[in-house]
Amino acid sequence: MATITFDTTTALDRTVKIFDGFYNQEQIVNAADFDIVNGYFQSVCETIDIANNFTTLFFRIAQYNQIDVLTLLAAIQGTENNLQMNAFICYYLNGFKSKTTLYGIANIPIANQPAARNVVQ
Repeated sequence: MATITFDTTTALDRTVKIFDGFYNQEQIVNAADFDIVNGYFQSVCETIDIANNFTTLFFRIAQYNQIDVLTLLAAIQGTENNLQMNAFICYYLNGFKSKTTLYGIANIPIANQPAARNVVQ
């Protein structure tokens, strides 16, 4: 679960502190970029908690891959549906995740033909 804290100590340099409890990571991001990204995810996600979690992961993806977050958002907004958006995010999430398990990858089991003919249906 993501914990999001707005730092309003200075009016000129408003930042957002994001703490990702799952990955145990903290980020300081620009508030304007955060508002844009979080607003997009709130428009496509069912709940605010889901939107906040997607926003947190999105900033982590951008930081890890050294891509501007708004450039990454423009690429996601170009997808046609939620399935393409999820595939796009899974591609980048798999970049910093353990290689033993990957998001969005499934192997279709192929039956062993000699053994399959002995199975009574």
